[in-house]
Amino acid sequence: MRGKLSRIFPFAIALICLASLLLAVGCGSSSARYRFVLAATGLNNNVDLQVDGKTVQSAVGYGQTATYHSSSSGSHKFEIFPAGTTSNPYASGTIKLSGDTTVIMQSTPQPNPSILLSPFSDENTAPTTGNVKIRIIDSSPSAGLVDVYVIPTGTTIGGLSPQISGMNFNNPQPGQYLTLPTPPSPGSYDVIVTQAGTQNILNGLTGTYSINALQIKTIVLLDASFGGGPFQQLVLNDLN
Repeated sequence: MRGKLSRIFPFAIALICLASLLLAVGCGSSSARYRFVLAATGLNNNVDLQVDGKTVQSAVGYGQTATYHSSSSGSHKFEIFPAGTTSNPYASGTIKLSGDTTVIMQSTPQPNPSILLSPFSDENTAPTTGNVKIRIIDSSPSAGLVDVYVIPTGTTIGGLSPQISGMNFNNPQPGQYLTLPTPPSPGSYDVIVTQAGTQNILNGLTGTYSINALQIKTIVLLDASFGGGPFQQLVLNDLN
């Protein structure tokens, strides 16, 4: 009996170690998702997105809507190239992914513009019953300080206070979720952006978005593709 135990015991220890190793690997490779938006102005062509040296998206256009790609959690190398090329990237950087992330390639404001990759953590937990969530990301380097109104379609901003005041490019509220009641018929909200402290609506920064109970949407504020106005709003469907 002692001889049999002496042979079985090392084998059991090996199995335990193997199980522990597999568990550790599994814990270290939890899933994540990311999506990419091109908001950098003044580029002469579309772009290709590479992640960890592999092309994930080709010929991405300015202000193009985005869907999620699956990935492992942890740090990943993002590189953005002129479409059809694999050298001299417009931007590159290491981004840590966890849960859902929106990665936006942006142009910084004048007088010293540059290109950067900005990750935004997405809160895709469903809103409470009877509510929706709308997030505003300001990726417009030219709009300056703005106020944001989110109102049921068919109403006006006269006499109202903005839900977000003094928003600027990536600062001080780079990603702002608003929890709102499900809109009444026709089931949509207007997102209206004005010059901060006024109700002067910026050219192009009004949008109407249908949204149902428990849904989440992100609205990205953009310049025109070569900078300045007319401005744009890009809608991303987070949770449908």
